[in-house]
Amino acid sequence: MAAHDKPHDDPYYEPLDPRVPADPHPVYRALREAHPVYWHGMLDSWVVTEHAAGRQVLADPARYASDFRRAGLDVPAASVSLQRLDPPEHTGIRRLLISALHQTPQRAMAGHLRASMASRLLGLADSCPADLVRGFARPVALDAICRYLGVQPPGGEEFERYSNAIVRSMDAGLDPSRAEAGNEARAQLSELVAGWLASENQTGFVAAARRARPGISADLLANSLRAVLHAGYESSSRLLGAALLRLARRPGLLDLLSGLDGADDLADELVRLDGSVQADGRMCVADGELGGQRVRRGDVVIVLLAAANRDPAVFPCPDEVNPRPRRGLHLGFGRGAHSCLGAALVNLQLRTLFDCLRDNGITLTLAGCPVWEDTATLRGLTSLPVQVSIRRKTSLHWR
Repeated sequence: MAAHDKPHDDPYYEPLDPRVPADPHPVYRALREAHPVYWHGMLDSWVVTEHAAGRQVLADPARYASDFRRAGLDVPAASVSLQRLDPPEHTGIRRLLISALHQTPQRAMAGHLRASMASRLLGLADSCPADLVRGFARPVALDAICRYLGVQPPGGEEFERYSNAIVRSMDAGLDPSRAEAGNEARAQLSELVAGWLASENQTGFVAAARRARPGISADLLANSLRAVLHAGYESSSRLLGAALLRLARRPGLLDLLSGLDGADDLADELVRLDGSVQADGRMCVADGELGGQRVRRGDVVIVLLAAANRDPAVFPCPDEVNPRPRRGLHLGFGRGAHSCLGAALVNLQLRTLFDCLRDNGITLTLAGCPVWEDTATLRGLTSLPVQVSIRRKTSLHWR
């Protein structure tokens, strides 16, 4: 690490301040306007809030490493996955997983999602209020990623506890007490996935990955599939929750679906505005310049994706849904070698949600205050109380 002063607090950005998770965007905006590439003493890292510099970091793994071992740091064994590796080591496992993803027919997946969402919304119409996080977003996302992987969804409080521990450990740089539980949770979920890989009865993604793994260690494959499972559950469920909140506040957004590419455009905008992944970290492995600042080997660089996605230099009216978005420019799915493997599944879930709401005359009305979790890296609601009203309860369209 470079030697920098490290104050006890920061005048611009304190990620775990209770006010920040509920609405971080004013903080991001103020920081971007003052210092687009900023040395943050509390985080002992550079914080990037502008789109151009963020994109530069994400697209240059030769200089900005996901694998911190390249700068001499130790990384727990359970954390070594496709998310942590850089090319060329990253390339083989990514190609394997992309190939395995094609094992799940998109049409069948779309039909299953539609049935799952419609039936859950029907059930929630009898609750007043319904919690759309626990009653909809979480189970839908877990069912979707597990169907994609070709496994039965793990149930019970233990899986939820492990998953949440991993999310909270992403903020271990802010609260070191969260690290140990996260490392243990990763190891436990990797063990669960190793059991799937060892089974001859698996089909789809997991079976294809197991068959095609020559040259990739069993531990790396298990850790990588665990990362896919966890990201597909936590990132997607949190995005669904935030999207539902936005749609409850602005039901007229569904009118944008009338355009030729309306569903894709709206999905793209909700990923830009409400994406759950707030930040992505890299380590500089070669001295250079970033946004006018000298960044040295060993410096950590944190790209605030959610801030870059509202950079007015790229997105006019950055805090509003644009009916004709500049698609493909946001950083909600990352960039380069580490771009999100599950982007197609995320978009499918959002488009299917729009269809279910519109085709069945479903309206969502807030019935209480949404509650946000006290996490900085992965933002999400813990509860979303909503009144679900369905105009055609007895004839929901799910095919």
